[in-house]
Amino acid sequence: MTMPENPNLRILALDTSTERESIALLEGEAVRAEIRLRSVKTHSEQLLRSIDFLMQRVGWTLADLRLIAVGNGPGSFTGIRIGVATALGMAQSLGVPFAEVSGLDVLAQQAADCGGRIGVALDAHRSQAFYAEYASGGRTMRPVGKPVLLDISALAHRVRDRHLFLIGDPEVCRAINPDAAPGSMPRNLPADLYLAAGTGRLASKRARSWRSGNSLMAEPVYIRPPDALKKKAR
Repeated sequence: MTMPENPNLRILALDTSTERESIALLEGEAVRAEIRLRSVKTHSEQLLRSIDFLMQRVGWTLADLRLIAVGNGPGSFTGIRIGVATALGMAQSLGVPFAEVSGLDVLAQQAADCGGRIGVALDAHRSQAFYAEYASGGRTMRPVGKPVLLDISALAHRVRDRHLFLIGDPEVCRAINPDAAPGSMPRNLPADLYLAAGTGRLASKRARSWRSGNSLMAEPVYIRPPDALKKKAR
C-alpha cells in the first residue's frame, strides 16, 4: 500500500511489549494525547479503558481513526500478545489499516541524528538483553543484521572500544558499557522507553507495510521463545 504523507492522518498507536505501557493518539506526526503507565498489572486490565479515555479527551470517535499501529516487540511474550491482538481486532473491526513496528526500530530512530552506528539494547531479564544494530545516515536508519538475544557479559565484549552510540534501557546500557565517559566510545545515550508515539510516527512513514482486510496477520518479534514452548520441547 502506498499513499502520500498525510499531516491529518489520525492514528491510534499502542505499545505493551514491556512493563512500560503507552498509548498515543497522533495526527500526522503530532501527538494529540498520550497515556504512560508503568505497572506490574496485566496490560489487558487497563488497555481498552485507557484507549477509550484518550479518545474522549480529544473528542475523537473510532470512526475518525485511519491507522492502528502497535509495537510488536521484543519484550514480554504476554505483553506483546495483548497489544498485537488488541490492535489487530480494532483494525479489522473498523476496517482501517494495521501496522506493526519493532521497539528496537523506535529506539534507534531516537538516535538518528547521531550518524554512524547505533546499538539498541533492551532488558530481556535473566542477565540478558535484546540487541540490534543500525546504520544511521541523516534521518534514515538501516538495520544491520537481525536482532539477537545475548548475555549482557557477551554484549559488553561485543561493543567494547567500538565507535558506537548505545541506546535503550539505562541500566542495561550501563551494565554493557560501565566506563562510558564524555567523548569516549561507545557512548551511552538517553532514551524515552515509552514507545507508542514513536511507533505511530514510524508506522505513518511506512505505508508500504500497512495491512488491511478480513484476515489480518501479525509477525511479533519474540526473539526468545515463550517458556511454554521450551518446556514442551523438553
